[in-house]
Amino acid sequence: MSGEQEHGEFLPLSVAAAIAYGSLVPAHKVAQDRAMLDEHLDLVAAALSSIVPIFSAINAHAPEMLPPRDLARGNFRQGAQILELAEGTESVSGLRVRNVDLFLAIEQLRLRPPFRAS
Repeated sequence: MSGEQEHGEFLPLSVAAAIAYGSLVPAHKVAQDRAMLDEHLDLVAAALSSIVPIFSAINAHAPEMLPPRDLARGNFRQGAQILELAEGTESVSGLRVRNVDLFLAIEQLRLRPPFRAS
């Protein structure tokens, strides 16, 4: 059994951000190219990180929750695949969220601008 299976079901943050994006953004407002989509996914990842814990799982190690201060000060990049921390430190990859947290977070994001339906 892998570390992720032993510690509950996790999704890559990039996948979770894409699911949230597809659920929150109307079809006529979606990004028209890959670069813009990556930027949008980075923004959705930041919004998700304000609601749910974000974990990092590298190799077969159990996912470890990232400190909220790192999430608040960092910037998601490459379509929510990495978190760039403050200057002078390395980036964090292997970003994950718990499946159980995702759908509740999407519902909370629906209530926030710019995701709130007009």
